[in-house]
Amino acid sequence: SCGVGNFFGMLPEEMRNSRLYGVELDSISGRIAQQLYPKANITVAGFETTSRPGFYDLAVGNVPFGNYKVADRAFDKYGFLIHDYFLAKTLEQVRPGGVIAFITSKGTMDKASPEVRRYIAQRAELLGAIRLPNNAFKANAGTEVTSDILFLQKREHPIDIEPDWIHLGQTADGIPINSYFV
Repeated sequence: SCGVGNFFGMLPEEMRNSRLYGVELDSISGRIAQQLYPKANITVAGFETTSRPGFYDLAVGNVPFGNYKVADRAFDKYGFLIHDYFLAKTLEQVRPGGVIAFITSKGTMDKASPEVRRYIAQRAELLGAIRLPNNAFKANAGTEVTSDILFLQKREHPIDIEPDWIHLGQTADGIPINSYFV
């Protein structure tokens, strides 16, 4: 979901020699990214059509948010919504020890069901998370949604683990929120 490649354009100078890969579903945005970053390998297709298990060292992105699922035979059994699907699929695509830095909706960390968080925790260590205010993207994208930046490091192998951040806690006002943020 690389859009027109804004993350490529903001790459730190010391990472300019990195091999860049992007996937973009929207044909116009994908073709713009291909023109702006001709040395990058940008696939104009749905993320569900890509398959490079254990290939990437780092994945950075702002995943699509939505209350719908992506049809992908390998992940259909989990019933993940699109933002959670992107996290799960990306965990498959990065190598062990690889890092994911994704902006996702607060739904990943705050939904009542812990299933997606359990899935993630078994496959990656949560290095950290930052809760952004609901107006963080208002000027840029015209949207008001509370978002999180998650930093994950893929484990060598899935393990049966249930860290505290899988569960919800409450704010002083009694609002359910991920225990990581409590």
